[in-house]
Amino acid sequence: MSTLHVVDFEGTRTSGIREYGVVTLVSGEIVDTYTAECTGKFEKHLDLFIKLRQSGTFAGHSASVEDGLLRYYAASPGFVKKYSHSTEFVATWGPWIDTKVLYGAFFHNLPNYSLGELVKAFGLSDRLLALAKNFCPAHNVGYHSAMFDALAAYLLLQNLVVDLQKNGIEASDELLIEYSRTGKNI
Repeated sequence: MSTLHVVDFEGTRTSGIREYGVVTLVSGEIVDTYTAECTGKFEKHLDLFIKLRQSGTFAGHSASVEDGLLRYYAASPGFVKKYSHSTEFVATWGPWIDTKVLYGAFFHNLPNYSLGELVKAFGLSDRLLALAKNFCPAHNVGYHSAMFDALAAYLLLQNLVVDLQKNGIEASDELLIEYSRTGKNI
């Protein structure tokens, strides 16, 4: 994997994006984070998301929600590479890597694919809390806080990539995008 931005928004189209969290990864490692409260003022932050999408692929948990919110504010980030190594260009916020879809594709028998339940089921809670201490605002440590949820999605993605590689399955951006798009283990 190359440059990925794990994105989480809190808010709705009606209320607007009130908070965002982004975890930027290069080769699977955290290299930067972005978070802000922006109730009613997300437009001021839109340039950041355009620059992020120009530099890499977006990922999220239930990524269609994040994609829909971004498209509400701007139909497109302009022409960007389809994914980090691609020679193909698209004029969309996606394609996205979606951890909820990926876990559904590879772990068919789980009772629940919510962010919190997956973190718990895969034993990632302690790691999430440790990361939250370093990256989350002190008053926003818990689910439904954008940075916390972005960190949780990052850990799920990292966990899945390691598991796939252990089982001899390629975990490139392209393949994860395809799994996320189809919702099935190809």
